[in-house]
Amino acid sequence: MHLIKHLGARLKRALRAGRMSNTSPNCLLGQGAALGPEAIIENLRGNKSAISIGNHSFCRGRLLTYGHGGEISVGDWCYVGVRTEIWSMESIKIGNRVLISHDVNIHDGTAHSADPTERHEHFRRIIEQGHPVHSRDLPGVHSSPVVIEDDVWVSFGVTILRGVRIGAGSIIAARSIVTEDVPPGVLYRNAVTPIIQPL
Repeated sequence: MHLIKHLGARLKRALRAGRMSNTSPNCLLGQGAALGPEAIIENLRGNKSAISIGNHSFCRGRLLTYGHGGEISVGDWCYVGVRTEIWSMESIKIGNRVLISHDVNIHDGTAHSADPTERHEHFRRIIEQGHPVHSRDLPGVHSSPVVIEDDVWVSFGVTILRGVRIGAGSIIAARSIVTEDVPPGVLYRNAVTPIIQPL
């Protein structure tokens, strides 16, 4: 409890000093929520309610919704770290009291088709006309919601991909790649096997 009060006091001082903002034209900010100077809100949908940050949450990362869809909802008392990228073309829901460290990537879509012709056409369209505003203009691109339940800690460098649900209270270890559901109350980590060979 002392830590929360200490952080709250620091946030208030930083807001007064102009190092953070508690307003944004591109998202909904709850009471006491703030965006750090590094935060980037890219709401390509243009619908302010597509990105919401809950009460007393602090975002220093990049939140992006695509032109054709996407929704990002961050709960109360959450933290999103520096250089973290949360990109949604369908839905990413983050519960309350979730801590997301720096350099984390959370994506609910594949971004591009596996087919090289479709991938090139998609890229060319972005360059020449901007991001598509209809899913029918994205052949081969797939999305599925991501849900991160309450009290999860996502350590640095983690990647969370489409269709994943992370259960309440779980911890995702540093540099993990999450491609399937994680049950509540567990430590999730990928096996790391060093390979040592003579030079």
